[in-house]
Amino acid sequence: MAQRNKFKNLSASGIVIAGEGVLSSMYVNSTSSGVIKLWHDDSEAVNTGIPIAGNITPAIGHHYLGNLNATAGVYCEIVSGTIDITFHIKETD
Repeated sequence: MAQRNKFKNLSASGIVIAGEGVLSSMYVNSTSSGVIKLWHDDSEAVNTGIPIAGNITPAIGHHYLGNLNATAGVYCEIVSGTIDITFHIKETD
């Protein structure tokens, strides 16, 4: 079966994956010194989960995320600046 992805676009902090899922990549559509932090959690309450990484300042364009298997979901916190980012979530192999 071919891989299919769904997407989630964010320009403010929010849940990327609710529950278990695989985060494949992200595309930064636009940014003005946007800084994000990804959390292994699907809660709107920041700092309740485990950080996936430290603060990230991604450039505009595509970023492969290594098919990250997140068993507790993924939350994206916009730490500072502005950013419009589309996350690609793997559905099938």
